[in-house]
Amino acid sequence: FSVSQMAPRVVLCVAAALALHTDVSHAYHIPTLFAAAPHSAIFASSIHRLPIHPIAALRTQKAGVLELGMQMVTREVISEGDCKTFPQEGDLLTVHYEGTLAREGTKFDSSYDRGEPMQFVIGEGQVIKGWDRGIMEMSLGEKATLNIAPFFGYGPRGDPPTIPPMSPLVFIIELLAINDQKP
Repeated sequence: FSVSQMAPRVVLCVAAALALHTDVSHAYHIPTLFAAAPHSAIFASSIHRLPIHPIAALRTQKAGVLELGMQMVTREVISEGDCKTFPQEGDLLTVHYEGTLAREGTKFDSSYDRGEPMQFVIGEGQVIKGWDRGIMEMSLGEKATLNIAPFFGYGPRGDPPTIPPMSPLVFIIELLAINDQKP
């Protein structure tokens, strides 16, 4: 094989490996990888780890999308909150939620069904990464849909028996309180 014939295979292998990268403090600049693919020497030196400031990335209002590498959490607003009070790491949040499997549409959990909202401290790993990341974008009183890619949910292990491995998830989340502050 010539270098130009091998480059696409190398790009695919590297892109697949990067898709498994779960350190959300950095992302790889994938377009640079593909642009440089035909020249292996350039390709090898073109992998860039770009630091991402978590709050700046999460506060992106453009279509409510947070994208890190090939992993994604999206937010679709159902009803606006106060648009000025946002959770910070370490805040105690109170939420109502309903979780479904994106592919099947099967509901697997709901605080609404239990009649009891859930409380957790955000940013401390008490919930899946998609919640820790996506809810940081929500303002007090907001109700939104979070679409969560597998690596921001339960990943390759899933959560048997209700959540299969590598399942994209959809959550409807209502942010009821941040610490003692209510809308």
